[in-house]
This record gives sequence, structure tokens and C-alpha cells, in this order.
Amino acid sequence: MKKDFVLTLLFGLSGLGFSNQISTGASHTCFLSSGEVKCWGWNQYGQTDVPLLKNPTRISARGSLSCALDDDGVKCWGYLAENQAKVAPLRNPKELRTGGLHTCAIDDEGVKCWGENGFGQTDVPSLRNPTKIALGGFHTCALDDDGVKCWGQNEFGQSQVPRLRNPKEISAGTLHTCALDDDAVKCWGYNGFGQLDVPLFKNPKSLSAGNNHACVLDDVGVKCWGRDDNSQTQVPRLQNPYAISAGGDHTCALDDTGLKCWGSDEYGQLEPQ
Repeated sequence: MKKDFVLTLLFGLSGLGFSNQISTGASHTCFLSSGEVKCWGWNQYGQTDVPLLKNPTRISARGSLSCALDDDGVKCWGYLAENQAKVAPLRNPKELRTGGLHTCAIDDEGVKCWGENGFGQTDVPSLRNPTKIALGGFHTCALDDDGVKCWGQNEFGQSQVPRLRNPKEISAGTLHTCALDDDAVKCWGYNGFGQLDVPLFKNPKSLSAGNNHACVLDDVGVKCWGRDDNSQTQVPRLQNPYAISAGGDHTCALDDTGLKCWGSDEYGQLEPQ
């Protein structure tokens, strides 16, 4: 179902800030604010039933899974097939990302992945001081001292990294991958919905790749491109946006006024229940 309206959620000005996080799955959404995680939308597998968390600092939603990093480590809930929510042993985890059917984290020992491995997406190669990770449908990428490395499914070239100049950010969609480097935003892989046709930006700062669309935050605001059958790339008016997340067929952003989501609302992923 297509929703033409934009939902704006206000959680109180005292709760707004750059520590807030938003993460969108296939048809659900998770939001971290003031040490509390809320998830809403499609819940067939319990992906919006947030467990007890102790001082959560990171969240990640993808497909039908949700994960959070808190004082006790990484906790995941939702679709449990392929051992995706069975967290690997971790030592002081710092970052996590969820993919189609796999999950990865960065800890003191490097990148560790678990879950479905039919394309080798959890077989982490040698990395040197990895700082960021990005998970697609069945592929994985990491940013380390040597640049960007991707592994796993490569049917559409989504794991074949092009030449990049000092990459700073990475994000992976279902079958495509994007990176932000000194030159611009570059995307590679499947282009069936124009998700590789990157527009021009003014000083891009961050990016988020959804299933078949992508969004970038720059000095002008937020721009999205790619699949648009549910208006997921039609960005509404935003006031000083500072975070974006592209999901299945919906997109969310955080700005000075709160949380704004647009696109498909078939399962209530645009608004808390």
C-alpha cells in the first residue's frame, strides 16, 4: 500500500540529538532515543518485540531481524532461521549490522559474521583495522585501512569494488553497494531500478542503501534515488536532517523536529503502534 502522507513523530525536544538512531528493515522500523529502543511495523517473526536492553548504543534492522548493542553485548530478535539471531562470541563489540539472512559485528578482534552463508557472506577475509561494515542481501563489505573489501554474492557485481579514493562510508542494498569517498558517492551492482544512477551532491556526509533505492545526506539535505513505486525516494521537507535510513519500500530521517518516515505503510512501518 502506498502512503502519500509523511508521518512526523515528536519525542520531545529534550530527547532529540545526534545520539538518536534510526534503522529500517524490510517492513519494520527501529528507533533509539534516550537509551530506549522502539520498533514497529511488520511483526510476523517478532522483529518489533524489543527485549530487555541495558543502555543500548547501536541498533540495526534489516529484512525481518532487529539487533542492538548494549552493555551486555549484541542482542538480536526476529527471524531466527539460518542462526541469524544466534550471536557469535564477541569481545567488546563496537559496531553491528544486519543483512538479508546474516549479521556482522566489529569487536576487539575484528569483524565477525554469523547466519546464512550460502554465498560465503560470513567468511570474513583478512582485514586491517576495520572500522565500518555494510551488509546486503547476501554480501558483506568492510572499510579498513586498505579501503573497501566486499565478499559473498556477486551475481550483479555487488561485491566487485571499483576504484575508490579515500572511502569514508559504505552501505549495501539487497543487490547493490554504495560508498562515499573524496570524489563523490559511487554505487555498483544491480541497476534494475536506477539505484546506480547517482545524482549530484554538495558535500555528501552520509549514505544509506535500501533494498532497491538509496539516500544521501549532504549540505542541501536528503536526496534519494532508485525504486520509487511507493514514493520511498520522494523526500519531504526536512529541517536540518542529521540521519537517514533506507529500508525495503520506505525511508526514514531524523531532523530537528523529530522522526519523519515516508513510502510504503503496508505494515504500519511509518508509525509506532
